Amino acid sequence: MKLQLLVLVLVFLMAFATARNHGGLSPMEDIMLEGGWNPIEDINDPEVIEIANYAVTEFNKQTGATLKFKKVIKGESQIVSGTNYRLIISTSNSALNVYDAFVYDCPWEHVRNLTTFIPVKHH
Repeated sequence: MKLQLLVLVLVFLMAFATARNHGGLSPMEDIMLEGGWNPIEDINDPEVIEIANYAVTEFNKQTGATLKFKKVIKGESQIVSGTNYRLIISTSNSALNVYDAFVYDCPWEHVRNLTTFIPVKHH
């Protein structure tokens, strides 16, 4: 009887853990699915640099500016139906050389949009 109860409890716990884990995601990915902003640990990651370069290039296209990307100072990402990036970007060729950029990226739908690109006055 005790063995049957133990097996039943274990089966229940395994089923609960699997259901809670959104189809096999790690616990960290499970937390990230909640939609909150998470700090980008490696701001020199090639994907982050690509997103930052895109933001500067797109801003230049939209405004006629001639900013040049220097580096990512810090960033956050948010998992949605794709990824939102908020990057603090250092540029050159401007009196205001630090910008706050928001980019939405959804690679599987081939969508990338610059949402916001505004100067940061006090960094």
